[in-house]
Amino acid sequence: MLAAIVETSKLGKVVLYSLITGVGISVVFSLGVSGAAGLIDALRERRTGAVIAWGVVAGICGAVALGAVVLGIVIMSTK
Repeated sequence: MLAAIVETSKLGKVVLYSLITGVGISVVFSLGVSGAAGLIDALRERRTGAVIAWGVVAGICGAVALGAVVLGIVIMSTK
């Protein structure tokens, strides 16, 4: 009876994709925060190479996290 009302395979896919995406975006965002902390630490110690590297890591992670949020909003608003 329940299978006739709810398509369990589609529901399972949604749950799986949501879980993977949620964990993935959380990891990327946390790497961005860690990169920002490393950037500030490197700035204090005046290590130019490390500042550039941490800045790139923080920037890329921030852009990916922001892009994922924008993509999610676009997908939700079109369906």
